[in-house]
Order: sequence, then structure tokens, then C-alpha cells
Amino acid sequence: MHPFAFFVILSGLAAYKAQLCSNDAVVCEDMFYVSNGEPVRMSSCGDINGSANVTWFKNDSQISFTSDPQSRIHQNENVLWFIPASLDDAGLYTCNVRNVTYCTRLIVFENEEGLCYNRSTLFYNEQYLEAIKIVCPSITDYVDVSKAQVKWSKNCNPLQPEDKYLALADSLSIKNSVKEDEGLYTCAVQFHYNGTEYSLTRTIELKIAVLATSSSPMMLNPSNSIQKVELGSPISLKCEAINGVDVIMIWMYNNSFVDEFYGSDTRVIIGETFSSKTEDGELMWMRYLNFTEIKEEDYNRKFYCQIANSMSEAYVMLQRPDPNFQPFLIAFFVSLIFVIINIVIAIKIFKIDIVLWYRTSCFGRKNLKDGKLYDAYIMYPKSLSGTNSYPMDIFVLKVLPEVLEVQFSYRLFIFGRDVLPGEAMSDVIDEAISQSRRLVIVLGGIQTRNYLKDDFEQQIAMYDALIRNKIKVILIELEKGTDYTSMPESIQYIKQKQGAIRWKGEFTQANTKFWKHMRYYMPPTQAKNLQHSDSTNLNRC
Repeated sequence: MHPFAFFVILSGLAAYKAQLCSNDAVVCEDMFYVSNGEPVRMSSCGDINGSANVTWFKNDSQISFTSDPQSRIHQNENVLWFIPASLDDAGLYTCNVRNVTYCTRLIVFENEEGLCYNRSTLFYNEQYLEAIKIVCPSITDYVDVSKAQVKWSKNCNPLQPEDKYLALADSLSIKNSVKEDEGLYTCAVQFHYNGTEYSLTRTIELKIAVLATSSSPMMLNPSNSIQKVELGSPISLKCEAINGVDVIMIWMYNNSFVDEFYGSDTRVIIGETFSSKTEDGELMWMRYLNFTEIKEEDYNRKFYCQIANSMSEAYVMLQRPDPNFQPFLIAFFVSLIFVIINIVIAIKIFKIDIVLWYRTSCFGRKNLKDGKLYDAYIMYPKSLSGTNSYPMDIFVLKVLPEVLEVQFSYRLFIFGRDVLPGEAMSDVIDEAISQSRRLVIVLGGIQTRNYLKDDFEQQIAMYDALIRNKIKVILIELEKGTDYTSMPESIQYIKQKQGAIRWKGEFTQANTKFWKHMRYYMPPTQAKNLQHSDSTNLNRC
């Protein structure tokens, strides 16, 4: 069984790195920890070779570092040296290579009072073998480990030569290890630079797990299942088992430890094994495998959780989630509703123009087969003076015919104009109204009120329109603020039900609002009544 690889416990490392470099053009690469007064070399500047032109800066400064090796801080090729580092050196450093900027964080710490380490910077090592081997981490870039003399101490006390301890090169072996061998092991090595000797120290927290000797653990999670996760999303995989004593939980992939397989990939973090009690008082052991970001390469891989020295193991496989059409459907229906609302509003605003356009189109051209002779019967109060100077007469006898009959080919029956001498008035009115598709009532002034109260023509028309329900009524107001209170209830009812069109003196301007409303309430123009220009359009249809 291979020993566990070293890794640094850095609380909140992923979130901290994201905060360091928020600009997408900057690639955050690594962090370096160094004790105050010890040397450190920073070399994280992307995938480069020694011939690349690399420039280091500090804290967004535009002043690069010197290459003079006698300077305490200097650059040697792509490496930035601190010989030694001081507390003032802590901060963000950037290096630029091939127009790409990388950022690195240097953290300079002091040992805790009375100790030879700082707990926030410990290396962690957990092993369960009887023969334990600890390696002094991150010193191969400074010294030749085959020649260097590494001194070891436990809990800041020098290790006494014993048969169970064997220091060789950069490693310390512990024979016949027991639980009491746990502790904080510090390695120290001398580093020579430019004729000066410096000390390098590293502290490792050693945990020794006791193998379970009781019944086999009961694995709860994972359960040989597939877990769906979006590309780029974080995920936490849980290894969970019930056992009465300590267990060793190992995350594996392709017969390798997950942390060894992913190496320095900081988006893969394996947590510590911890326990809690169930409601029944049993010990439940858990260990998490965390991905801060899922990449394409992680899909369809089986990650096994194994419990050491037992047959218990299970896997979880990561896969893309099934396509989610819900956002698309929501967007589609929202857009559809938005379009429908806009169409309804447009129809409401342009309803009259749409209807008039349809009537003049090929689809709206048709011959009415209702047997009617007239499109509208025009009813209005007659001039008491017998002349045509009265505005009512001018509007009815001149304006209406000039627009409706001449320009739009409607057939109008106007009493007084279309009655032949000698005809019986009651018969003529009854016959003309029954042969008309619309009843147009022109209102205006006190003459209108008197006329509508007493006129026989009005009585027949109202009876035919309201009682028989054979003809639609169009009210036209010639005066603003027409008073309906003194008019017959039939006129008041029509006004309340469908309103009235008010004349604004637009005369023969056929495209104005009044004439559009008038044509809208009038029946469609019959094809056989079209003038020459419209007949040409009809022939095209």
C-alpha cells in the first residue's frame, strides 16, 4: 500500500485565491509560505522554459526586481528569490510572460510563541502502516537531499537516536509505530547561498490511524451510483460508513490515490476523516472528496471509497445532467405571452385600420346577399326654415354623400332627397328603413330633441332598430357636449351601449378619425358598387 501524499491544510484556499485575482486576464497560480528570516524561492509563473522573458512585480507596481544576486530580493531567470524573507515581504506578486500575467501570494509568518512552528502552515500526513515514513517537504529546490543533513524534532524537542527512528536523506522512518508516535515533526536543513548559511524548516502533523479489528464496517455512501453535476460546478462526494472503532477511508481512482492522481490540481481537495454518532449511538465515519470545479475530464470516472483492511468499497460516477428544457420552455412561453399581449394591444389600438384594410383586401371583397338596397338610412332633424343653410342640412345633404357615396360607393337613403313627390311618407320611411343595413341618426341642437320626440320617422326607425332588432344604429354628434337627458330613452340606451361619433368639421378628408370610425360602423362596401380604381384592385384579386 502506498503512503499518503503530503498536502497543506489551507483554510478557505479556493475562495482566497479567487479573491486574489478577480481579473480574467490574470491567472492565479500558487501560494508560498515561509517563516520570517528563512529564504524562499517563488517560481510559479506558468508553463515556461528558462529562455522565456519573465518579469516580476509586487502589488501592481511597475518596478521590476533586480537580477543582482547580492540583493536580498532578486530575480534569477524565472525565479524570484528572498534571501531571507521578512514580514514586510508578505503580499501579492505578479510575473509577466508572453503577455500573460500570473499572480502568486507570499505569506510570511512567525512561529507561535515558545514553539518552532505555526499551526496554520502545517503539512499533514496520515498513515496506518506499522512502518511510517515521513518526508521533509519542499526542500529539493534548495538543497541536494542526497548530501544534505536533515535534523528532526518532535513537538519542538530534538529526537534522540533510537532504534525506531531512522533519518535518511530527506526522510524519517518510524518503526513499529503506535498511536503515541503521533505529533508535530519538524525537519531542519542548512541552505548555503552566496557564502551565507540559512535554515529551512518544515513541520508535519503526523496522524496514525488504528486499523479496525471488529466486524466489517457498513458502507452507506457511495452506493455504486451515478451523480449528475453541471460542468464548472462544485461538488462534494461523501464517503460514509458505520463502524464501532476507527476506520481508514481512502478515495481512489484507477488504482491510485485521488490526491496522487490529480497531483497539484488545487480544485481537488480531500477532507479529513471525522466521526459523529447516529441516533442509535453508533459511530458514523465520513470523509469528503471535494471538487471546486468540475471539468470535462472528470466525467465518467469512477471514484472509489475504500475502507482499509476490509472488503468494503463503493464508487460514484460523475456524469452530465440530462438536458433541462425548462428554462427554454419558460422563455418560449413568456415570449409567446409577450407577443400575444402586444398583438392584442396593437389590435385594440389599430382595430379600425385593420378592419378597413381587410375590407379593401382580396379576402374582404364580397357581394352581400341580404337583399338590401341601401347601406344606410340617414335620419336627422329637418330645417324649420325650409332652406339648406342650416349646418345640419349641409352636413347631411352635402358632406355625407360627398364622402360616403362619391368616395366610398355607399348607397344612402336621405329622407327629403330620395323621396319622390306624392309618395306616402309612412310607407316610404318604413320601406326605406327595412331596405337599409344601418340607421344613422345625426344629433345636434334643440331641433334634434324636438324632432326625436315628435317625428314619425324617428318612431318607425326606433321601433325597427330596437324592437325588431333588424338594423344597427350609428349616432353622430355635430356639437360637443350633446345633452342626452331630454332625449328619448331609446337614444339614451343606444348612446350608453355603443357610444357616438362626434363630427369635428373635417369635411371630405376621408382618412381622418371621424371618417375611419364612420366606415368602420358602416357595412362593408359591396364589390359591385366599387368605383373604377377599386374595381381594378378587385380584378387583381
